[in-house]
Amino acid sequence: APAVACFALAAAGAAASRRRAGRKARTAAKATAVSAEVDTDCVNAIRFLAVDAVNKANSGHPGAPMGQAPIGYVLFAEEMNFNPEDPDWVNRDRFVLSSGHGCMLQYSLLHLAGYSSVSIEDIKQFRQWGSKTPGHPENFE
Repeated sequence: APAVACFALAAAGAAASRRRAGRKARTAAKATAVSAEVDTDCVNAIRFLAVDAVNKANSGHPGAPMGQAPIGYVLFAEEMNFNPEDPDWVNRDRFVLSSGHGCMLQYSLLHLAGYSSVSIEDIKQFRQWGSKTPGHPENFE
């Protein structure tokens, strides 16, 4: 259930470009208990998805996704412009994860943000031979 609440990120990312033009200072209302609870649930959803995939594969690096989940969440929820319905949108922001061994963070974010290119089945196949989710991300397109 937390994933559903947090990853209305697809809508959040698409709306970010509209907010940027006339962004005002954030109000204290953002820091409500409900908001903080949802944020925590979202970060934990990213963490658990990453750790579960690493655990299932019996291989991988859970540290980077665990530590970087809050950063990834804030980027996707509040800062980045993206649209999972149009992944080739020319004005989208790009997320670059230079530490390839932490790629479960990237896979988790893309899946939870609504990108069909990373399904839950793909995540279940993390680090398996021939899967779309290898231990270090690659782009063959």
